[in-house]
Amino acid sequence: MKNFLQNKLLVCDLDGTLLDKNGEIDQESLILIKTFCKDGGNFVVCTGRMDTDIQYVERKLGFQSSYRISQNGAVIRDKNNQILSFEKIPRQYVAQLNEIIFGMNLRTEVNNLTNRLFPSPRAPGSVAEFVDSSIIIKNLADFVLNKEKNPTIYLTFGNKEQFTIIRQKIYNILGKNAVKVVETSPTSLEVFSTKASKGTATGLIMEQLRLSADNVYVAGDAESDIAMFAYAKHSFAVEQADSFVREQADAYVSSVGEIVKIIYKEHSNVNSTLRST
Repeated sequence: MKNFLQNKLLVCDLDGTLLDKNGEIDQESLILIKTFCKDGGNFVVCTGRMDTDIQYVERKLGFQSSYRISQNGAVIRDKNNQILSFEKIPRQYVAQLNEIIFGMNLRTEVNNLTNRLFPSPRAPGSVAEFVDSSIIIKNLADFVLNKEKNPTIYLTFGNKEQFTIIRQKIYNILGKNAVKVVETSPTSLEVFSTKASKGTATGLIMEQLRLSADNVYVAGDAESDIAMFAYAKHSFAVEQADSFVREQADAYVSSVGEIVKIIYKEHSNVNSTLRST
């Protein structure tokens, strides 16, 4: 009985989806997710955070995902901590990206496989990570250009007007298909590989598990989560998802726990049908 959900995959975003604005999960959802995993279901956290934050949440909540998708799909690890996929920014673009992005004189941080590289400490209370993986590097632009071999994300803080300038410079110099340029919040802009997305990461895990879209359920609350929706037959907008995200999803639910209930109900209905034929 333990593995009767082994052909089901549930992929969900972390902040605003699995966790509320206070970084907490409702107890009903937690119990249901643990039961889902115990019954053989494949549960995967997919987030823009670092992998260390996913591991922290798993330890705190007491369950382990089948896979972990971090940095908006740039890094995928399995439960044994082995790297399944790692999409870094192509080296040929780094020099020009450095000139464009650092040339704006805005605060810019750069991710690699395991750490966030800071040009200076953030103000007290402004580090949102559960696990502080930051390394302070005074001349970060020079380090990224000459020493960092595996940059995954440029994270720049500013405003929409400044982000528009960065985007246009990148498009004009490198072209629109060289890298992805995404406003992840009103005050943050991320630049990363075109091969990295939550959607393509979900697709890779589906291939690993040999699952079709019929057995895949995805959940999120932000624009970056929409990339997952195309890979699953069942997509859900959760919690405080804005209207645009809700329009792209198949349904809206109040919590991830509600999705687990739906999975069990649909599984039960299928089995009932099979028994009656």
